[in-house]
Amino acid sequence: MTVVYLHAVGLDGALWTDVARPGALTPDLPGHGGAPRPAGPLTMAALVEHVADLIEEHGGGPADLVGISLGSMVAQQVAVHRPELVRSMVLACGGMRTDPAVSAQRSADTRLLGVTGTLDVTLRRWFTAAALADPDHPGVAWARARLLADDADVVADYWAAMAGHDLTGALGAVTVPTTCIGATADASVPVAAMRAVADAIPGGRMREIPGPHIVVLEEPAGFVAAVDEHLAWVDTQVGVR
Repeated sequence: MTVVYLHAVGLDGALWTDVARPGALTPDLPGHGGAPRPAGPLTMAALVEHVADLIEEHGGGPADLVGISLGSMVAQQVAVHRPELVRSMVLACGGMRTDPAVSAQRSADTRLLGVTGTLDVTLRRWFTAAALADPDHPGVAWARARLLADDADVVADYWAAMAGHDLTGALGAVTVPTTCIGATADASVPVAAMRAVADAIPGGRMREIPGPHIVVLEEPAGFVAAVDEHLAWVDTQVGVR
């Protein structure tokens, strides 16, 4: 089975270093990490095709998609628009829609202030106060360094693309086993928003774990346990490949 982990905006595939299953794909989305900038306009549809190409290059799937924040949104979009490529999903901290005005404002702020100018507010959305107060916290340190290395225009383009993410009414067509993860201290996407995704997907399940928005970097053990439990459940639903 192919497991594909999809990261949050401004980060890259190294987000999953300590949590990904052996043999999983942990790609950098276009313009992130070592990946080249998108060749054309950056849209959610373009990201769907990017992930679809990746899956097809690695055997054609169907794949298990594990996404957090932006990665959760992209996974949902793939399941709606390219369902033949998806065996199951784990959706963490990324809902079925964004507030387009908020996403557009974050895009504008990033273009105006750069990544440096938006860094503090981003980290406050992503981590608990306790983690931010710890000068030796490895997750915070890595996220800060990763964000400061980003191309601000690329990050702004991603926020603009996310302004168009709205699958309200579309998730009812998703039939693959899905586990939604809500982080109890998430300041960006509350648990209720993830429960709404679980409720919208027939047979979707909801799991709550401790932690903030980028829970992988602050409470990795809970995240790993939820993914492991999901994949064991999927094997009972659709069979082990």
